[in-house]
Amino acid sequence: MQLIDESSLHLCDKGFVDSFFGELESDLIYRAKVSERDVYFFVLTELQSSPDFTIPFRLFKYISAILTRIFGDTPEKERERKGFRLPVVVPIVFYNGTKGWYVTRNFKEYLQDSDLFDGVIDFEYTLVDINMLNKEYLLENHDAICAAIAVDKASGGSLEQLHETIIKIAHSKQDFTADEFSDFLTWFKQTAERRVGSADAAKKATALIEQGDDEMMRTGLDILFDEAEAKGRSEWFIEATLRLIGKGKSIEEAIDLLDLSDEQVEQIKQAKSPSAVAV
Repeated sequence: MQLIDESSLHLCDKGFVDSFFGELESDLIYRAKVSERDVYFFVLTELQSSPDFTIPFRLFKYISAILTRIFGDTPEKERERKGFRLPVVVPIVFYNGTKGWYVTRNFKEYLQDSDLFDGVIDFEYTLVDINMLNKEYLLENHDAICAAIAVDKASGGSLEQLHETIIKIAHSKQDFTADEFSDFLTWFKQTAERRVGSADAAKKATALIEQGDDEMMRTGLDILFDEAEAKGRSEWFIEATLRLIGKGKSIEEAIDLLDLSDEQVEQIKQAKSPSAVAV
């Protein structure tokens, strides 16, 4: 970190990311000067509740894709020079699960019988365990990633803790760059919509955070979390009904046993199919 020219730290153009890495669900690629040289930082924000055993291979695909893209974008005469080198790609995984991270950190260990051979392709990724990061540290950094991590950490606690975390971020809006705060709002909206299932509620809550009024924010967040709770109840009833049907009950018997609403009955009828019932 002492060697990085902070003024050169650059988030690669979103078009650069989306046009080539969309299929790989790439998140962020940073470039920075280190001792007067270009270094590409690839940052994968893996905010999951449990370890992902495919991470070594996923990172391998990311690294290969980045280097392939850069090689292809380099003029042929330039890349055929004796001194031509591809930039370094540094893979970093952020993890916020409650269980320990027991996924192998070395790609070589993901390969079968790799211990029998020398010169097998290998790399090691850096793991950042978010549970070990201090909340105050995250909130004081005023960047999109730290703000997102702070909210994600708070979501595992009480609703009031989550409220306070989001309100603190909104109050410090002036300490963010416009792009960083915009990136945080985009992340919040997309995350809320994915978890709640309501684009409208997520959009309204995000707009209120941007305005920064405490009471309005609390109201918007309450509505958002009410939507999330309703979605959770609805999904449980649908799953329970399908399981009862799968165990031989008729749909009418399952509906009567669970005392479902007309809306839930309609959802179950839409979800009911041979593949869905065979659980």
